[in-house]
Order: sequence, then C-alpha cells, then structure tokens
Amino acid sequence: MTQRTEELKAQIEMETFATIDKNKAERYERQKVTFLEDRIKVLEKSIESIHMILARFQMTEGKES
Repeated sequence: MTQRTEELKAQIEMETFATIDKNKAERYERQKVTFLEDRIKVLEKSIESIHMILARFQMTEGKES
C-alpha cells in the first residue's frame, strides 16, 4: 500500500469512530428523554390519584359537618 492509501484508510477509520461515538451519544440522549417522559407519566398518574383522594375526602368532610 502506498502512504496515501494508508493515510486515507486512517482518516476513514477516524471518521467512522467519530460517527459511532456521535451515534452512541445521540442514542444515550434519546434514552434519557424516554426515561424522563416515562417518569413524567408516572408523576401525572400519581397527581391524578392524589386529586381523586382529596376530592373524596372533601366530599365526606362536607357531609359530616
């Protein structure tokens, strides 16, 4: 192989590794976003449950007075 060919090969390898690293970083960021979206859904359901419990409590409290 000529030196130019080896240089091109090395450059392609570096670009390939850079692309792989970039893809890994993007995939990791997407996983973080998905995780946070799932946590938000859980929190929303918890808040809804708390509101329902509070509403029931307020309804029974009003009847006792």
